[in-house]
Amino acid sequence: MPTFEKKRLLVIGLLSLLGIMGCFKANPQPDYTPLQSEVEQLYLNYHELKVVCSDLRTAALVHLEHSGGQLSEIQSAARLIEQANLIAYYQWELLSITEYIRESARKDFFTLRVKDVADAHRKSKDMILTIKVYDAFIKDSAALAIIGKAIAHIERNMAIYEALHGLMVPMANQMETAAEGEGALSL
Repeated sequence: MPTFEKKRLLVIGLLSLLGIMGCFKANPQPDYTPLQSEVEQLYLNYHELKVVCSDLRTAALVHLEHSGGQLSEIQSAARLIEQANLIAYYQWELLSITEYIRESARKDFFTLRVKDVADAHRKSKDMILTIKVYDAFIKDSAALAIIGKAIAHIERNMAIYEALHGLMVPMANQMETAAEGEGALSL
């Protein structure tokens, strides 16, 4: 075969290869913007709930010199609210590092986080139910209003957990999430 023919075949081969490679796009990085937005919202809600909790502790001090029953009930509700807030902080802390997780470990990371936010949702729901038990014994209307605000914040956290769950299920190991009931958040 003449050298001209070899060069021509080589050029055609290279152009074909470049054409084929052009059809394949590099595996793009997932867009974490929606996830990041929810995580940021969780962080903001954490700080707002921290202020509400401080207000509740201040409201409890009014009952310091009285029999102590109201003080105890309000403080117990405040402890539960703080616990629910710590759950939110823990979720924020874990999810705020998403883009720093090695690509090879992300599916495992999201599989664990899917389970975590489902658990955080369940625990928050339980906290609200327990807070409402204490709520029934509190007579102080100012403290009750603050507890109502706190419950609203915890419910917002629960909505964020649901949104995070929905965003993370497609990024998790499908075999693991399918074993949990098609990746659905148990409400």
